[in-house]
Amino acid sequence: MSEIINKSLKTLKDRQKELQPLAAEYKEVESAIQALEQAHGAAPKASRARKRQRSGTRRGRPRKGELTRSDQFLALVQEEPGITIGEGAKRLRVQPSSLYRVVAQLQERGAIEKRDRGIHPSVDRQATHV
Repeated sequence: MSEIINKSLKTLKDRQKELQPLAAEYKEVESAIQALEQAHGAAPKASRARKRQRSGTRRGRPRKGELTRSDQFLALVQEEPGITIGEGAKRLRVQPSSLYRVVAQLQERGAIEKRDRGIHPSVDRQATHV
């Protein structure tokens, strides 16, 4: 059994030695393509993470000092009582589906009320902010 393993190992190592120059050449060609694209003005393809950073949106928790989505939406509701989830999503530049959980949490806390399709600040909250 060890003879088979030794033979397979030798075959794989030999093949690795054959491919090593090709791998190095591949990297050189890739670098040359990127250099020519940049010189020609064609932007290289960016990764998804890089595209997301460029658009100004990011996933995960907000950075220290940034408002949470909940805080952003609550401020919007206080500015425009009766705003719908769809309108709020457009203003915050998010998908409407991402606001449904936020609305539920704010309702649980008693910060907002849903009336018809509109979202309004809670009556208790309005009295404390006047």
